[in-house]
Amino acid sequence: MTAGLHNAARYAIWRLTALVATLLAVSVILFAAVEWLPGDPAQQILGINATPERLDVLREQLNLNDPVPVRYGRWLWSTLQGDLGESVRTNQSVEAIIARPALNTAILALVAFAAITAVALCLAALGGMRDGTKTSTLVSVTTLSAVSVPEFIIAGILISVVGLELGWLPAVSLVPSEGTPLSRPEILVLPVISLSIVGGAYGARLIRAAVADAARMPHVQAARLAGLTEARVLFRHLLPSAVPPSVQVLAFMVPFLVGGAVVVERIFAFPGLGSQLVDRIALRDAPVIEAIGLIQAATVIVGFQVADVVGFLASPERRTAG
Repeated sequence: MTAGLHNAARYAIWRLTALVATLLAVSVILFAAVEWLPGDPAQQILGINATPERLDVLREQLNLNDPVPVRYGRWLWSTLQGDLGESVRTNQSVEAIIARPALNTAILALVAFAAITAVALCLAALGGMRDGTKTSTLVSVTTLSAVSVPEFIIAGILISVVGLELGWLPAVSLVPSEGTPLSRPEILVLPVISLSIVGGAYGARLIRAAVADAARMPHVQAARLAGLTEARVLFRHLLPSAVPPSVQVLAFMVPFLVGGAVVVERIFAFPGLGSQLVDRIALRDAPVIEAIGLIQAATVIVGFQVADVVGFLASPERRTAG
């Protein structure tokens, strides 16, 4: 017990250190990437007819004449204090600009993650428990076909057929100005389907291997020989053995959702962080770009860290290893 607690504490410290170091490295890369965007920010803001004097004044106001390391340090310190700065285009606070898009994206991502998890686990259990059968082959072929099609193609097909041709669901995800996507749940259906088809199929292919391995374990075979129903074998004996690798696989859905949401939001005109990011890159609005990029990167990193911790806690061998 003592050894297990010691290992858990050591693991937690290591993970926390890795989390902080990774976030710091990402912040450097993100800031540098925004700095390397083509064009002069002052010129893009004032236009091609701006005089050299006005350009110089704006560059001074935006601190563009300061060395990059100095500007990075100033930005990082402000961010750590909870101040994300102001838009160079509208002088509006970054927090006010991204608050509602962040909420919209969070709702879309949570609903999509729930759908992906359900699809992945159901298909993985169906194929893994019947490994080597026609059912398993059908699951493999279906999931392989699904992951081979990019989500933007699936989104386009859904818009054309379900949204425009049949008119069953909105082709454009218009969120009420004073509401959230939950105010009109129907606008979430097509974006969620677009994300969950590819994500669920990808997750199912990886989790299926873990389920198939667990199905061959002696205690699972013994449960079947004892005459237990397939449902009882699945939920009581098989899934607990497949939890650690399954959690690791589902963690890969976090970066998929972050990246996929940018594409899907743009296609469906969904007012989330992805759409906001694309718009702000076109405007060269550095403070907003940096804030959104940092939020997305932090979401991915924290998702991986949490998944690793859950996998650690679910694995007795790792907790008690010396």
